[in-house]
Amino acid sequence: MDIQLLPDELLSSRLVLRRHKLEHAPALFKCIDHDRERLREFLPWVDATRTVLDVAVYITITLDRWEKGEMFDYSVFLREDESFLGVMDVHEISWEERRCEIGFWVLGEQEGKGYISEALGVLEQALFKIGLNRLEIRCSSNNEKSAGVPRRNGYTLEKTLNLHTLEQGSFQDTLVFAKIKPKKP
Repeated sequence: MDIQLLPDELLSSRLVLRRHKLEHAPALFKCIDHDRERLREFLPWVDATRTVLDVAVYITITLDRWEKGEMFDYSVFLREDESFLGVMDVHEISWEERRCEIGFWVLGEQEGKGYISEALGVLEQALFKIGLNRLEIRCSSNNEKSAGVPRRNGYTLEKTLNLHTLEQGSFQDTLVFAKIKPKKP
């Protein structure tokens, strides 16, 4: 299968998913720093993200990997006022097997408003359109809010990887959810 790139911008009724830009680094760092304690519980990269430069380096990496079809990383904004809400990314892409993994995080004060479920819906459509067949979402079995997203979006819990991930010094189970591209009637 040929590598296909996603559009730089995806739109839903309330949201804009926009490919990261270096100019997003200060705002992105401010949000990470503001929500650091909450985010670090389940996201291992938070403690290594100490400066705006750390975020800029990460964005530079994502831009390069985007062009190679290895990763698609979006900032998620509210359409009405362009306020930053979180991040949605596509990684672990296998073009040969037509599958990928989706990750996300949202600012604490924006949880529970359906933004990530909405962003996931528009991202899924784009991924299926470019030829991917299987989408996975993995999260800690302790992260009930993250696990709720794939459940609300029609993913199937396929398995639990026992003591799979080291979180804050102890091993935790990882839930693996999947969605398969719908067959055309």
